[in-house]
Amino acid sequence: MVILIGTKGQLIKMAGVMLELEKRKIEYLYVQTDQQPSFNRVLEKKLGLKKPDLNLRNEQKDLKSISEIPIFILKVLINAFKNRNKIKKYKILITQGDTISTLLAVIIGKLFNMKVAHIESGLRSFNIFHPFPEELVRIISVHFSDILFPPSDWAKGNLKKYEGKKIIVNTFQNTVYDVLCEFVNPKEDDPRNSDYIVSAIHRQETIYNKERFSKCIEVIINASKLKKVKYIIHKPSEVQLKKFKLYDIIKNNKNIEIMGYLDYITFMNLVRDSAFVITDGGGLQEETYFLNVPCLLLRERTEREVGLGETAFLSELKDEKIKYFFENYYNFRRRNEFKRYYPSKIIVDTLISI
Repeated sequence: MVILIGTKGQLIKMAGVMLELEKRKIEYLYVQTDQQPSFNRVLEKKLGLKKPDLNLRNEQKDLKSISEIPIFILKVLINAFKNRNKIKKYKILITQGDTISTLLAVIIGKLFNMKVAHIESGLRSFNIFHPFPEELVRIISVHFSDILFPPSDWAKGNLKKYEGKKIIVNTFQNTVYDVLCEFVNPKEDDPRNSDYIVSAIHRQETIYNKERFSKCIEVIINASKLKKVKYIIHKPSEVQLKKFKLYDIIKNNKNIEIMGYLDYITFMNLVRDSAFVITDGGGLQEETYFLNVPCLLLRERTEREVGLGETAFLSELKDEKIKYFFENYYNFRRRNEFKRYYPSKIIVDTLISI
């Protein structure tokens, strides 16, 4: 098998599958497009994963802007062709999610006549522009993959038109839970006992849109009137904040602490101990559900149903909804005990039977 991924989010969600393969002593080729090499190397070490067997980018710097994407795509495809014999010797190529690297993995798999397995299939917002380009990547990836692993009954239901045409196996949960369950315990105490809020805003549809990003910053500033905000900023976000003249507004606010990259486990513990989370990301929507932490989603739509009506609140970027969450955040908790399904084991069991 070949595992082809590129972002830290993909690596976190594929870690369980990789560790399960290693546990069973099943050979696999770990291929990186390395959109975020500085994060990936730290994560590999922290999660006990091997280094890439093949790197299709081989650069030390993370991708920071959209303008770098065309050259990145070209370089990855050229290097894939140069190393095609290493990749083609395996029958199945596995990828995950909705990133540019997901799309590249599907293209490479199909060009090399491999069966493509897509993990996290069936997640849909049903709006091509929210989020963009992730929603488009999802549609294309599912259409051209041969084996689909939806993470829930709802996601599986979105794949009905492919029944009988593709192998579809419900994993019942996102693979991220296999990592979380190993390293972090859920929150037990009242969120009101925490003295800080965590914010992470990073989606392309947000940070490259001045009006939208400004709205998110306004929300963070208002939240800082409730409690101290720990605002996690990655390099692309920092670049855009400075471009839109928003960075100094944040920096000069004494109740907002700007924080750089944290390794995944440290970050999850920070989230677990917070009063609530403000984010535009779907990953944190799922992670806060496991951690039992209230989560304000600064999005019009979400491709995930996990946590909605329990830990997660979809603001639709409307002032009245944001205000409601601020006033009632402590009520957004899980209603039921978390049940574990071991999605990575389900995936490996399926793939070795094909």
